[in-house]
Amino acid sequence: MTPVSSRWRPLALVLALLSAGVVKAQVGDPHLRLSTLLAQPPVFGVEEAAPTRHWAHGAERWQPGHRDCAATAEPPWERLTLGDALARTLCKSPALRQALADVAEQAAGVELGEVALRPSWNASVDYSAARNFNATGNSGRTIGASLGLSWALFDFGQRSASLREARLALSAAMASQGNALLESVRELLRLYGEAVVATASLEAATEAEATASRTSAAAQARYDAQVGNQIDRLQAQTALAQATLERVRAQSNWENARGHLALALGADIEQPLQLAEWTVWARPGPETPDLAALRSEARAQHPRLRAAQAQIDALQARLEAIQAQGKGSLTVSANGGTSRNWGAAGNGNIPTANAAIVANMPLFNGRESNAQQAQVLAQKSAREAGLETARREVDSQLWQAHQALLTSRQSLLASERLLVSANNTYKVAQGRYRAGVGSILELLNAQSALADARRQRVSAQVDQLTARTQLGLASGRAGL
Repeated sequence: MTPVSSRWRPLALVLALLSAGVVKAQVGDPHLRLSTLLAQPPVFGVEEAAPTRHWAHGAERWQPGHRDCAATAEPPWERLTLGDALARTLCKSPALRQALADVAEQAAGVELGEVALRPSWNASVDYSAARNFNATGNSGRTIGASLGLSWALFDFGQRSASLREARLALSAAMASQGNALLESVRELLRLYGEAVVATASLEAATEAEATASRTSAAAQARYDAQVGNQIDRLQAQTALAQATLERVRAQSNWENARGHLALALGADIEQPLQLAEWTVWARPGPETPDLAALRSEARAQHPRLRAAQAQIDALQARLEAIQAQGKGSLTVSANGGTSRNWGAAGNGNIPTANAAIVANMPLFNGRESNAQQAQVLAQKSAREAGLETARREVDSQLWQAHQALLTSRQSLLASERLLVSANNTYKVAQGRYRAGVGSILELLNAQSALADARRQRVSAQVDQLTARTQLGLASGRAGL
């Protein structure tokens, strides 16, 4: 039977493919730093001295039913990292529970296939008593015991093919477990990403409202000093009201995203939470990954493709088992024992022994065998078509994510330059207005441009973060 540790090994491999590198680990951190799906984290203070390790080595800890999951306390809601959210999600994922049950079922099938290759033993004990109701009234008792052996010596490879099918089914279940892990991670990243967008938009709207408030205060001061006019004051107040409205809408979006994320983590929808610093994960990587290398790696190691290929190989093994089943088998059996009699038949021990070689040759089952083979061939053809479809989808996802990464990298750099320029323009316009040489329209235009630049920078950061994550999930590796 497959050892427990080896059952977790494919999951650790999948996670290793996701990370594709080593990361800095925080000393004494009880959670996996799954945030490395996005990028290698920065080093803070004493963390620089922490030893590097591969976070996938501890991936098996965060599985439904594992003792570490049972002992996991509430996540730090006041500073929720992506790693904390993923660990809690994986521990409570029903899809992973089902995948683990499928793996356990297929592992039992492998055990049964291995048992079928070995001889089977049986022991029996019997007791009987008899009495004749006639003139003689004879009676007797017998007790016996025997030990038997049965072994299929030759079956044209039927048992070997069945065992190979069971092992391939186990491989498919393990790959499906890895794919279930990817889907769980993808869904959590979607919810966490929506929360990131919401909180970043709220921060940008809050800054824009603060800027509009300063402009309104300046216009009110100029009006009170009788150096500004009424229209300037009203326009500044209108801009402030509009900025406040945008902030209120951003607050509502954040509350919705927070509630969905809290529910996904198994908490109450009203659970307050704050996200940890996320902008560091959105910085551009040192270089753009090679698309051809990612495609080659994904085709060889993506769990979805490996599961489909294992299912095809398992059907081929089943076909061979059906073909061998129609050719017959050769079985040897032997048993020996002893019995003891009391009564009219006399007293004494009687040893018994027998052996037999049985050749089993199916007759007139060609139609049934052909139908079974046709059924398996049709299933195999359907699986092969599904594998080709999956390959194309993986290629499409890789292409789209790669292009999105290239675009987001350029957009992020351009948005940073735009934000610097808009901030400088606003400062100049604000100084000119306070000095009495600039108009309120000039200041409001600069203020609007600054708010728009902030929004575009947030959008570019989120696009970079999303593109890096999607490319990592589509290829089976991250830290790009």
